[in-house]
Amino acid sequence: MPVIGLTADGRKIVLATATGPSSYTAGGFNIIVPELEHIHAVIYSSITGGYIIGGITFSDNTVRVVVHYYNYPAAAAGPSIEVPAGTDLSGQTVTLIVIGV
Repeated sequence: MPVIGLTADGRKIVLATATGPSSYTAGGFNIIVPELEHIHAVIYSSITGGYIIGGITFSDNTVRVVVHYYNYPAAAAGPSIEVPAGTDLSGQTVTLIVIGV
């Protein structure tokens, strides 16, 4: 995961990419950013395959990513919902831009 820049105060800006899990766990999955000891912010997030990032939390150098989708065939279109546990996301790529030290 390359360091793509530095902030004015010396924090690293890291482009992190990861493949989704082969069996998604409800509540999300972790992506470790080894270039950082402590993440201060996630300023960009995306996932391929028509999914969306439904939530992000972070602690130390680990980002927890919750993946959502829209259930368009449903009778009433509504908000995005978390993908079901066990969903194979191994063909999807998550991209993050994180800032930290």
